[in-house]
Amino acid sequence: MYRFVLTVLFAALTLGPQPRAEASDIVSFRALDEQTYDISRESVVQLLCHEEQSGRYYLSRAVVLDARPGARPQFDILLATRHALQGRNGPRTCHVRGVPEWVGEIVDVRTGTPSEDSHPQFSADWAILRTRRRLPDETPRLRVLAAEGIDQGEVSLLVRPVDRAPCDVRQSPPAFSDPGLLIHGCRSRQGLSGTPLVVQIDGEPFVVAVHVGHTIPFGETQDSYGIARRLNGEFLTTLAEYLHELAIP
Repeated sequence: MYRFVLTVLFAALTLGPQPRAEASDIVSFRALDEQTYDISRESVVQLLCHEEQSGRYYLSRAVVLDARPGARPQFDILLATRHALQGRNGPRTCHVRGVPEWVGEIVDVRTGTPSEDSHPQFSADWAILRTRRRLPDETPRLRVLAAEGIDQGEVSLLVRPVDRAPCDVRQSPPAFSDPGLLIHGCRSRQGLSGTPLVVQIDGEPFVVAVHVGHTIPFGETQDSYGIARRLNGEFLTTLAEYLHELAIP
């Protein structure tokens, strides 16, 4: 059996010069237990974005990251999707729904660079956001786990309590050859973009991917499945550099 290396960005993913990492040898994902699921899902927030050109509003999701454990920075770092913040008409203005705008306003964004070669709608579809002020202290904040090469096991998509049942990781179909994509069997629908896929290691939850879309089945034999962007490569580099930048006086 092959062993795949997962890089875990533990609580040491701070706003210091460089985030530290630990390696863990794991061959498959393990979904959250019920208690951990119910606690972790409170880390997911709704992101309301406004497109000035059309006047339309768009609702998606984001997860609050544990970017500076042991401290209380005056802001929060969120993980969302690029397509939620940038539409065909350009960037959108966004804020976290359910908190005062002067708290949840998104004041800074870092996004990936989409590829024009293969499935540009899913390529590098992630965004790192910074809120103007810190969200309520009782909001759980989750750590990130870089998971490359793992296409087996079960994950949890943090939606409703009734959706806490584990869902399977699937082999990527030929149409989706990008190794940065994670194909999953979680129930999904429009509006869930930005929802994290989370696994449990030693009793702790870690975000391994962000949900970016799903297929629509055609015909009687084609399955519908979810598509998520793994948190690795450019994302981890951008996150480390951004945290370093924020530490500069």
